[in-house]
Amino acid sequence: KKEIVVRISKLKRKQGVMKNNQAMIYLRKNNILTPEIFLEKVYYRKLITIMEFVTGKNAEDAYNESSENEKIQILENCGKALSEIHGLAIPNFWKHQKHEIKDGKEWIVWTFERIEKYLKFVKANLPQYYDFLKKELSEFYEILKDEKSIKFVPLHWDYHLANLNVGSDSKITGIFDFDNCMKGHNLSDLGQTKYWIMFRMEGNEKLKFFLDSYSDKLSSQDLKLIHGYFLLHLLAVTRTIWRRQPRLSWIIEDHKKILDDLMAVKFK
Repeated sequence: KKEIVVRISKLKRKQGVMKNNQAMIYLRKNNILTPEIFLEKVYYRKLITIMEFVTGKNAEDAYNESSENEKIQILENCGKALSEIHGLAIPNFWKHQKHEIKDGKEWIVWTFERIEKYLKFVKANLPQYYDFLKKELSEFYEILKDEKSIKFVPLHWDYHLANLNVGSDSKITGIFDFDNCMKGHNLSDLGQTKYWIMFRMEGNEKLKFFLDSYSDKLSSQDLKLIHGYFLLHLLAVTRTIWRRQPRLSWIIEDHKKILDDLMAVKFK
């Protein structure tokens, strides 16, 4: 009488999966659309999670098959949902496995460390982009280091259309994949979504619909910070693929095209 989903996870991923389940339970209690969890238990050295089957279609697939108006509606609903998540109190369990950031001050330090790490990688492997990225990220950091501008919230930290379902009316029916959730600056989640819109949807002309529905009070400084977080995520993905996943080198080539386009606009 009820459709269910069974998630079978290796024990080495137990911590992340259990945190994902906790996050979905917490969000559901706060009227955010996530699947209901019925069971979480270890059987035969596997973590078994049984959860509600969420209706609708993967939002990325739906977006690619939709009309222009429907695409706008999906992005607007995506922005509203993220705003609702960011508006919640941060529960104690909302911690990343590797990066436990306690407040805005620690966030600034951690972000500066990321900038230095990624620029070092770029200088060694993609030197044609080094000067451009150094300037862009320096301007980003000058704004970021004003701690008062940081709104500290529960981050999804992997928020894009492939992690949402939507119904035929373009409304969200479920949000998933909180394995990497952490707390931090709200605009960093928007920067990651900007990356996915530019990378997977070829261009950012519709980004404004996502941002406007998230908040109608984003300032020019906020937009610069979102852009900085977008660049950091692009570099993080590039560095990971370069070091660990050479079979995905085509993604790096697409990243280069994005950077080439940004440089062309900047230096026009």
